[in-house]
Amino acid sequence: MIRFPIFERLSVDRYGLYPGTDQRPGLTAEFEPGLTLVLGANGLGKSTLVLLLYRLCSGTTDIAGVASRPELGSRQLDTSGIPRADRKTFAARVHDGAAGATATLQFRLGETELLVERDLSNLTLLTLMVDGQPLSPTEDEYKRAITEAAGVHGFEDWILILRYLVFYFEDRRSLVWDTTAQRQILRLLFLSPAETETYLKLEAELLSKDSTVRNLSATLFKQESALKNLEKTSASRSALEQAINDLAAQQDAEEGQLERLESELNLLDSELQSAKLAALRAAEERESAYRNVEYKRLEQIHRSFPSTAESSAYILSQLLSADTCIACSTEVPSFAEELRSRLDHSKCVVCSTPIEPLSIATDEFDMTRAVNMLKNADEHRDLTRAATEEAQEQYKRSVRTAQELRASLARRETQIDALVSQLPQSEHKIRERRSELNSLRSQQRELTAELQVIRASYTDLIDAANHKFSTRQEEVKAAFDSHAVEFLLETCELAWGIRKEKVGQQGSPVEFAVFEVDMTGSDFNSPVRRRGAEQVSESQREFIDLAFRMALIAVAGEGGTGTLVMDAPESSLDAVFAPRAAKVLAQFCAPPQQNRVILTSNLVEGKLIPTLLRSSGIVSREDSRLINLFEIASPTAALTHLRAEYDEALMDLFDGGDL
Repeated sequence: MIRFPIFERLSVDRYGLYPGTDQRPGLTAEFEPGLTLVLGANGLGKSTLVLLLYRLCSGTTDIAGVASRPELGSRQLDTSGIPRADRKTFAARVHDGAAGATATLQFRLGETELLVERDLSNLTLLTLMVDGQPLSPTEDEYKRAITEAAGVHGFEDWILILRYLVFYFEDRRSLVWDTTAQRQILRLLFLSPAETETYLKLEAELLSKDSTVRNLSATLFKQESALKNLEKTSASRSALEQAINDLAAQQDAEEGQLERLESELNLLDSELQSAKLAALRAAEERESAYRNVEYKRLEQIHRSFPSTAESSAYILSQLLSADTCIACSTEVPSFAEELRSRLDHSKCVVCSTPIEPLSIATDEFDMTRAVNMLKNADEHRDLTRAATEEAQEQYKRSVRTAQELRASLARRETQIDALVSQLPQSEHKIRERRSELNSLRSQQRELTAELQVIRASYTDLIDAANHKFSTRQEEVKAAFDSHAVEFLLETCELAWGIRKEKVGQQGSPVEFAVFEVDMTGSDFNSPVRRRGAEQVSESQREFIDLAFRMALIAVAGEGGTGTLVMDAPESSLDAVFAPRAAKVLAQFCAPPQQNRVILTSNLVEGKLIPTLLRSSGIVSREDSRLINLFEIASPTAALTHLRAEYDEALMDLFDGGDL
């Protein structure tokens, strides 16, 4: 299982944004199980503190391009070093460029204790310790230690965990409604590292080959246009050239036919994979129905005989199961089938006399219904097998046609080359261009064929991954329900669905299994599928996504524990939903769980903060679970001028009865 980070201690030293107090310079926080509330006002560094925690974990690496787009996108998942300006983010917040300023985070991944210290002027790693042992403070060593301790395939998966499960920034990056991000998260949570390696390797190979084919196609189009223009300007109109042109026209026609056929092959392959999956499911259903009937038959035999006739029951049971008489080792399938028929039609298994069916208290259905279910399952299995065979045959026919076209193109290419060789010297340029073009066409056909093979393998892999994910869906749904019901008054449920997405730009879309949201609304009582975040309110969107993250941590995390860091949730909540949101957050980290929630908030009116403090047992401004930026942070002009009002608001919060 994945080991999510459990934050334990943070210290920020000599950083101008958090000078601290005379008694306690800097910023120090002990993250105990439960809630840690970061309380402040605009400009005091709440979001900076959240980003600081993130960069202590991610270092100078991030997913390539993730910050510049709202969704993860279908490009290859890869990491890269962050720009120099991002490394200087914390330096830019203070007048001295954060010279000498450091931040240290102590956190746990399962049983492994890690300590990371970074220079806030440029995020350089200063100290790295694992289980109390110092390691070389390099980014490569940090990545190795994190990957091993977290149980993930690579550092890019660690970044995904941070961005989509641990940290909920002000930009509110969605997980439920970002299909690509969700399938990557499901992949890293529920596939083994070895399976993930195969998944990512094949996906990278597919995207790379797709890009190569696309670029080659663009080059081929330009070359074809250039050749046509060159041929138009040629003065030669000999019979030899006419023959070459005629063959070239036939070549163009067949190449167009082949191109259309290859596009059709992508669709046929998708249909074939769907048919195979349906046949597999039908076979599984048939096997289950058969086992159910077999169990009832054997149970009926054992109940039909007195206890002194166990040997007879055993002999008949074996005969039914294996079509073989264990007394003489003779195969008697017709007799075994006769016995099955007697049992299925409530007749005595020995003499075929009609009898009352035996009541079996543990059976959910009677024998007649079980037999009918088996018959239906047999018919469904046969239909899906026939559909699969038909799809397979159609695919094979198209493959054979494509092979014949390629052979025809190769033969005609030889003819064209032979005729071109007879052209006069003035036509050599056209010949060279045509030869280059033919070479590109051949290369394109080969690469397209290779791409089809890779895509078919990738589709098979995704089908297997979808099946594996589906075995955990009920756990995730139940965990989601336990959190969502506390916040949403509407009926809101996770649904297991299929989303079709293109991987690359060639070929048909791939079917990915993902969680979707069904929810009621003000003008309809039945749950409706909400396919986009814009189809729910802002507060609903945030806490649906938050409940989904909590559910995944509970189901996929080792011990069901983790840390959530949420920046400023109060902006989207009204007076009624604020306390409900507080209860959801408090429930996630309530005993006996060891979860941590680190939440930043302005000092706002309403019930969010009082409910959070009350449910967490924080009754004093001196409580270690409260990071009071009004005391720790460098004051803004607003705080300096309105200090008395802020102090009064704080006093009212703790002493005025709200708690």
